[in-house]
Amino acid sequence: MCNANPHQQTILNSINTYTTDYLVNFLTLHNFELSCMLKYGISPEKLNELDIELIRERVEKENISKEQMLEAGLTRTKIDKIFSIGGPVSSVSCPICEMTFESQENYMSYKQTCFTCFIPPPPPESNLIKQIKEGKANVLDIQDGLLEGTITTDELKIHCGLDDKLIQRIYSYSSEQMDTVDDINALPPLKKDRTDFYFFGMPSAGKSCLIASLLSHWMREGICNPEVSNPRGVKYFRILGGGFSKGILPRNNPNTFLDYIELTLSVTEEVGFFKKRNRKYDIPINILDMAGEKFKRVVETGPDSFDKHKNYLNNGNPKALFFVLDYSVDDGGVEAFEQSLNLVVLLNILKEMGILDESESIYLMVTKADMFDVPLSQYNDKAKEYVNTYYAQFKNRLEDLSDQFGFSWEVMPYSIGQCAFGQLLLDYNPNSNPHLKVFPEQVSDKIKEHTARYKRGIGGVFTN
Repeated sequence: MCNANPHQQTILNSINTYTTDYLVNFLTLHNFELSCMLKYGISPEKLNELDIELIRERVEKENISKEQMLEAGLTRTKIDKIFSIGGPVSSVSCPICEMTFESQENYMSYKQTCFTCFIPPPPPESNLIKQIKEGKANVLDIQDGLLEGTITTDELKIHCGLDDKLIQRIYSYSSEQMDTVDDINALPPLKKDRTDFYFFGMPSAGKSCLIASLLSHWMREGICNPEVSNPRGVKYFRILGGGFSKGILPRNNPNTFLDYIELTLSVTEEVGFFKKRNRKYDIPINILDMAGEKFKRVVETGPDSFDKHKNYLNNGNPKALFFVLDYSVDDGGVEAFEQSLNLVVLLNILKEMGILDESESIYLMVTKADMFDVPLSQYNDKAKEYVNTYYAQFKNRLEDLSDQFGFSWEVMPYSIGQCAFGQLLLDYNPNSNPHLKVFPEQVSDKIKEHTARYKRGIGGVFTN
């Protein structure tokens, strides 16, 4: 029912010429009735521009029916809100695109169909995804999952945060492993008239990765030549150094006691007092990679199991020994204690074998130093602190044997940078990963110090 006065009727006759603000003022300040606006033919556009709560208030006060509002052109959504049971419903905005919706129902409908603003809920995590997130899956596990379809690239992105580049590296991952040699006498003879560099360590301590990074560094520098007289050593050189140059870390080889690489390092130095010139000289070396699993077995069973290797290793060459200490097992000293005990036993075995008689230096290499809570410039101090804290017994035994046999010893940190899934180096570019320059260069300097005799003859005369 409309009770408009003459003045209001004049305005109502041209109701659709007024803006929304005027219409609101007519209803709120000048006592116009909404039923009069309907009677005088307010357009559906103008009607729907009015605030829904204002319409609701007028509908209830003037007892306007649902049919009247529907006939006037009010939208079905607003009619459902106004004539539904319950209180007023507020509009809803999308938090991503900020679009405003008239109701929660409209918003949810939009949310379920818009893939620009809303990503469908991720699938439930598989057991493999859980293992990846817990750091228990290696690259081969993930590669198998991708190839077999038990996991998808989307799952790796959503659940594990992997990017396309790393996923592609997992897809294309391939790593060669050395053939097993059960009898040490089946290995090529260990050459004499060289310097032997031994690398010892527990399984997964980072020993082979250290050697691989060193070989890769020498290849980039163009200073190393593997000896073709030892084809197995050439193959091992290619697997370690070549794989590392592509960011692939070496796999454990638990069944072979050792593998060794014969190398000749070609070094250039500046000589002369008045007229400087460059001079090249060659350094023949053997690198011996002692399998961590076999090393552990020897430690557990005692020196008798080492007897058959004495003749093979006893070549009279001067030696330097690198003991690899795995910083990642530092969990309050529990695992470090076991490492320290094993290394003490190994020192005593090497003494009985006569290896220490020929050793000039021993290095304690604290690997995975990128886990240190200090900047790179403080790695040396942190490595010494770590050894003093967790390897006191090993260090004390080393000092005693150093006094007895006359070899020097020191602690050095080592790191190749951050790795993923056991076999992938995340950044294998030495231009962006400083670890691949700093630490191989430090070890290279030590090796050159031990082999300085190759550049001089009797009385200090250069031999070549």
